[in-house]
Amino acid sequence: MTTAQTTSIPWRARLGALTERDYRLLFSATTITTIGDRLAGIALAFAILDIGSATDLGIVLGVRQAVEASVLVFGGVLSDRLPRNLVLVGASSVQGVAQAFTAALIISGSTSIGLLVALQSLYGVGAGLVIPAEVGLVPQTVTGERLQQANALQGMSRNIVGVLGPAIGGTLVALGSPGIALALDAVSFAVCALLLARIRIAPRADQGPRESYFTELRAGWTEFASHTWLWSTVFIFGISNMFWVGSWAVLGPEIADLDLGGAGPWAIILSANGAGAILGSLVAMRIRPSRPLLASCLAPLPMVLALVGLALSWPVWLIALVNLFAGIGLSVHLTLWFTVFQREIPEQSQSRVSSYDALGSFVLMPVGMALAGPAAAAIGIDEFLWLSIVVFLAATAIIVSIPSVRRIRATSAEARVAPTLPAS
Repeated sequence: MTTAQTTSIPWRARLGALTERDYRLLFSATTITTIGDRLAGIALAFAILDIGSATDLGIVLGVRQAVEASVLVFGGVLSDRLPRNLVLVGASSVQGVAQAFTAALIISGSTSIGLLVALQSLYGVGAGLVIPAEVGLVPQTVTGERLQQANALQGMSRNIVGVLGPAIGGTLVALGSPGIALALDAVSFAVCALLLARIRIAPRADQGPRESYFTELRAGWTEFASHTWLWSTVFIFGISNMFWVGSWAVLGPEIADLDLGGAGPWAIILSANGAGAILGSLVAMRIRPSRPLLASCLAPLPMVLALVGLALSWPVWLIALVNLFAGIGLSVHLTLWFTVFQREIPEQSQSRVSSYDALGSFVLMPVGMALAGPAAAAIGIDEFLWLSIVVFLAATAIIVSIPSVRRIRATSAEARVAPTLPAS
């Protein structure tokens, strides 16, 4: 069992990362683009269901995820070679173009599943560059003592808009066209790119003759494989994610469409998750667990209750309530995970190693998305949900039994909250 320490510190000190210019630009950029993505997420799902089935939704999302996974490793090497903020500028530009054309097709009523697959594949190219670049960029924009705080704020920026985004997106679907939400997403990516371009990153100390692409790729893999806590948890989470995302992202909207009342109730459920994630970010700014990796791996457990709610046909308000706690757990998990990662992995390798991290976590998700519809049709929706629940719980039990997961301890700096506000 981990222990956590909290200290009563003024909120100005807790938000001190925002006093640093480059981090403030990064925070603003990710907040704006998240607003657009939250609007677009629910809109895209119901736009696909308007012209197809849950299987079609799984195909579109699965192909997009597959493309994203295939780009991740390339994005990791690229982000360790080039200024990471400029890599993110390129990624936002690609994603914005994809969403703009998707919006235009939906608004005009001339779309098809094939066209959506193509455009969302393009979106996946940009998305594959984001995680490696952003994971390595955060520590470059903030001082070391504010790193966990910065990671928590990154999560909060996404989670605050996660409350309103699905609700507004659901309203746009109900009252107008899903294409409007997707068009707003395209605009958000353009604004995001402009902000990211203004970030100033100091030249790296290791700048010199670069190794070949494949040499750096192998070096990243060697670093990834050298940490048992990392590759083992990523592998097991990858299997769990495959089942969970198929159940939640594919079967969830179908259940909402058939049994819960459509996009409106589903938006309420998603918004509750966003509200929980905000609370989770606040918790993550305060807690200092003595075993941060173990705490991170246990934190997502409430997510399984949301699947239980779907399987047992709970009322919308109860599913929303448990999804609120799921949001808390996931937010704490991500903040602690990235803080441990950024502490344990050398800066010059972080983007490459994080690309293997993301690849292992996400590579099976397209399979889960693509197979969820056919599998549910073959064995039943409820049966597939219960299978996913069992896999989720078994994966968590295996992860927390790994000695290296339990062995990682907080540093002395992470075990307390800095009592003074450093100069900006």
